[in-house]
Amino acid sequence: MSADTLTIAKTAVPPAATVLFRPDAKLLRQLLSTLEGDGCRVIIFVNGPLDEPAEAILSELSNASITRSEENAGLGYGLNSVVNTAIEEGFSHVLLFDQDSTPEAGLAQRLMASSACFDRGRRKGLAVLGPLLVPPSNSSYLPISYWRREPSDSDARPSSIVQVDFVPTSGSLVSTEAWREIGPFRADYFIGGIDVEWGYRAWHKGWVSAIAEDIQMVHRWGEEQVGGQVGRPQILRQSTTRIYYYVRNAVDGMRRAYMPWRWKRQQAIRLLGQICLILLVRVGRDVPLALLFRAVRDGWSGRLGPIPDQLAMRFGTA
Repeated sequence: MSADTLTIAKTAVPPAATVLFRPDAKLLRQLLSTLEGDGCRVIIFVNGPLDEPAEAILSELSNASITRSEENAGLGYGLNSVVNTAIEEGFSHVLLFDQDSTPEAGLAQRLMASSACFDRGRRKGLAVLGPLLVPPSNSSYLPISYWRREPSDSDARPSSIVQVDFVPTSGSLVSTEAWREIGPFRADYFIGGIDVEWGYRAWHKGWVSAIAEDIQMVHRWGEEQVGGQVGRPQILRQSTTRIYYYVRNAVDGMRRAYMPWRWKRQQAIRLLGQICLILLVRVGRDVPLALLFRAVRDGWSGRLGPIPDQLAMRFGTA
């Protein structure tokens, strides 16, 4: 393959990347088979040990780069690893996926085509473009709500591309040029709020985050609930450890000068309501009050990284 042909291929079909942590083998096979069928180079960060079914699936890949960590290094660290691999291999974009998303064939090419239609206007360009995420049919997964932005009069874009404050990680087509200027994902957040913080940082540095509403992808956000729990807010579906990370990272975001006051105000109201829900429903059962105080204190003081050892021993690490 000539150098020119290789350059065209690397801009037409971006690599697809994912971070694996205890994946469901059936969903993982669906994801990777679709990506390989689309001709994507697959970049994987294995975040801790895998079971035999997952290892068997990885062994079948024909065009993959696999990096491993013996222990859970966190989602942010894994995302930075796969993006760096894409950059080292000369790709202009990288398509990120959660391990339990289910894209349709052709997603990578459709997102690249939509991205090429975007006119940067007064901004530096499109940092990230994602599909419209929808829950699986006949499931109790909750839909994602997007924080949409009104475009300026100078913006020239297809009507299907909608500017948003941030794009959820899964299915997001990230410009490696933008990523290098904006900076890496927050590895010290470990998990939770990583896409939110990066999206606002992108806007702060002059880049655009957007979704293509005419392109949909099935995505399982949070936890599915059954029986009498159906309809419960997402915060009540999360594990105790995830609640710690969510609260801590949200509080840390309020300290950041580049996070807009609009978000800080809305997030403070939202977080207060969520903590009240936890106090009413889960404190005294599986969420100690001390954990909430610790999450708020750690976030406000900038104590980030993995969950503290004494909490990890009791609740796990993810």
